[in-house]
Amino acid sequence: MLRRLRCGIRTYKVLAIESSCDDSCVSLIDRSAGAKPIVLDHVKSTLNSVKAGGVIPTSAHLHHQKSIAGLVKQVLQKHNISGVNCPELVCVTRGPGMPGSLSIGVDTAKGLSVAWGSQFLGVHHMLGHLLIPRLESNGEEPQFPFLSLLASGGHTMLVLSRSLLDHEILVNTIDIAAGDALDKCAREIGIRGNMIGKELELFLNKNPQLSLKDIPWEMPQPLKNKPKRVDTLGFSFTPFISGVKLSLERYHNNEVKDELMPAMGFRIQEAIFDHIIDRVLVAYKVRPELNQIKTFVGSGGVVANQRLRVKLQAALKSHGVENFHFPPPALCTDNAIMIGWAGIELYENGVTSELDVTPLRKWSVEGLEKSGF
Repeated sequence: MLRRLRCGIRTYKVLAIESSCDDSCVSLIDRSAGAKPIVLDHVKSTLNSVKAGGVIPTSAHLHHQKSIAGLVKQVLQKHNISGVNCPELVCVTRGPGMPGSLSIGVDTAKGLSVAWGSQFLGVHHMLGHLLIPRLESNGEEPQFPFLSLLASGGHTMLVLSRSLLDHEILVNTIDIAAGDALDKCAREIGIRGNMIGKELELFLNKNPQLSLKDIPWEMPQPLKNKPKRVDTLGFSFTPFISGVKLSLERYHNNEVKDELMPAMGFRIQEAIFDHIIDRVLVAYKVRPELNQIKTFVGSGGVVANQRLRVKLQAALKSHGVENFHFPPPALCTDNAIMIGWAGIELYENGVTSELDVTPLRKWSVEGLEKSGF
């Protein structure tokens, strides 16, 4: 809800919690009037899902139950936080995300808010990704309006942000997210790890020459123009999974030889990144006024990939983009710092939440000025 702040911007502390998927995160931020916030601490515990081959919601829920309270205690003890010097604001991811995971963070944050008599604020997860580039400049840059590509394991969208609460989704995925597709495709060729997309990038960086080896391989071009379907504003990533399986069967007898794995991985990564850029460029074609937007933000775990950043910059400079903002990789993946910073921006613009709010599995970043927090 919107309400008048108790007083103007001044020095206060913020405790923030993120638990939308499989990362338990807690951050403590010191907010000083007129100065960039100081991140006093950030701790994170990630569910190990290597054997499961992906995030199982019940396992993530159990992980948060085991982790979040201990992480909060760790931060509070380290910084000697008590009822006397407690944070004025407690922020938590309210959604979108997995309800079981979200509920642990939300309930923990509500309890701390009640115990301390602090303000409580349920933050939109994607708003955290959108606003985190503004932390470094204390909210000065990037200035509105700006375009954002938010790409992770759970979301992939192109967003036009006109103000703190005014966001328009220009392009969204019609099936799965880019990070999900990268994980599933890379798993087909034998890449393993807790963050498979990141493991794929590291693997390719270690094998740059083998990555460029010419091999028989075909990947689809989802949503390309055809009769009765022209300039679709959408992303589609499930065809890439089928494309990998088909190429392995057709050209490699379902066998992945070690010397060919880098080339396979490179083609997977390039195909998915090229699709992202292709759909972004369609948005520029359909909405020519976007060429007047000078600032572009890339955030989310997928956009931590340096290769994608380079490709985005090369593709968008001809469309009038002069300023690119990419958060440090640690702030691209899910973290509580972005929830704390988004909370600060909202709080200082009169936004807080009531204690009866509940976690939201689905929550559009559009219409935030009406939907409330």
